[in-house]
Amino acid sequence: MSTSLTPHLGGLDLAIIIFYLAANVLIGFLAVRRHKPKSDAEDFILAGRTLTIPAFVATLVTMWYGGVLGVGEFSYDKGIVMWVVFGIPYYAAALLFAFFLAHRVNSDRANATIPDRLRSTYGERSGYLGAGIVFFLTSPAGYIMTLGTLYQWFFGINTTLGMIIAVATPLPYLLMGGLRAPVRADALRFITMFFGFAVVLPYAYHTFGGWSFIASHVPPGHLKPTGGLSPWYIAVWYIIALSTLVDPNVNTRVFASKETRVAKWGLIISVGCWLIFDLMTNLAGLYARAAFSSLPESRFAFPALAERVLPMGLKGVFYTGLLATELSAVDAFSFTSATIVGHDILWRLFGYGDVTKVTRFTRYGLLITAVVTFFIILITPKIYLIWYALGSIMVPAILLPLTLSYFPKWRPSQGAAFWSMVLGLAGSLAAYIIGITRGDAVAPQYLWGMEPMYAGLVFSIAPLVIDRIARRRRSLA
Repeated sequence: MSTSLTPHLGGLDLAIIIFYLAANVLIGFLAVRRHKPKSDAEDFILAGRTLTIPAFVATLVTMWYGGVLGVGEFSYDKGIVMWVVFGIPYYAAALLFAFFLAHRVNSDRANATIPDRLRSTYGERSGYLGAGIVFFLTSPAGYIMTLGTLYQWFFGINTTLGMIIAVATPLPYLLMGGLRAPVRADALRFITMFFGFAVVLPYAYHTFGGWSFIASHVPPGHLKPTGGLSPWYIAVWYIIALSTLVDPNVNTRVFASKETRVAKWGLIISVGCWLIFDLMTNLAGLYARAAFSSLPESRFAFPALAERVLPMGLKGVFYTGLLATELSAVDAFSFTSATIVGHDILWRLFGYGDVTKVTRFTRYGLLITAVVTFFIILITPKIYLIWYALGSIMVPAILLPLTLSYFPKWRPSQGAAFWSMVLGLAGSLAAYIIGITRGDAVAPQYLWGMEPMYAGLVFSIAPLVIDRIARRRRSLA
């Protein structure tokens, strides 16, 4: 069975979507009205370090799924291996964070951001370099492109206008309320993301049948844990998942937690929520593949399924579930990028010593982030290329220095940490440039088949090993 990618939204569906978007904005403003942020950094950029377990879980879980259309795409194309590569490794990384890093990060009350931590541990130059790396790592460009695509789908507008709306909508409450505004809105988003898929799955079962329908209508490889992918390819994702340890949004929420217990158990509970949501989305993707063997664009697997099985009204409810994850990601990544610009660059350069200026500079950071985001979108043709390029280039530069900063026994010297970041960034960037020069951005041809992530890690680890050997020799002398 095939289908066209044409939405058929009734007046009730559109009313539900518009009402939901308005509710998100209203909640953001109500958060500002209920608690007007003070001028100090902690209150504006970390919500006064007051996150409780429910707030922590809601904001972390919703922010995590900003690429929900990509989840549908991968499930449609590859099957249950989606859970193997996008689920299990990230659960493991989050649990590592919970048991080995959460208490160290949360108890570090002297710092508010990752560049703060790098600066206090390794010096000014590492702090500024880390700020530049984290800024690009937290670019909201991919999520704004996705949200703009959804607005195009719902309202029949062009993608550019959709992206402008995606950027502009959260700006007022982020400018006024800081981190508290999106955290409050994430409570509603948490409910709707689960409810949306809880609605579509029973209707899919009623329309098509149970597991026997899926098993008889999807390619055999879709039901294999490896999905026909090589072990080496799958192994790459388990290494990429370690980026969770240095994920700026995860670290921000751990910094903002009321106490260590909140951060630790919030991460553990979030893993359980991710597991449930992954099972729901993976099953929905399989239903879409079983029902539609030849979608023109597999990234619309979830919308196509909704169009086929849901009646008017419930279709709008399902779409709010998709919107929930995208809205949360746009808020989270926009604000974190703005924090890096405002707190870790502008304030350090022009207002250091006067904490009352952090809020003002972070607001400038939001506007700068919006401009840079559109520039990134203009030079990158596809959503997944943004995530791939920025993640594979930036993560290797800070993964080892930042993680080791929390373990005094293994912490490198300031010089070694700085050169680890420099060489890690240079190595991954060089590998990426060579790859797209020999091929192109969509199908890069890497030298010796070495992914930028691996190249960056190899270069990053070299100064750390040399430093470790030199320090050991000095201690034995």
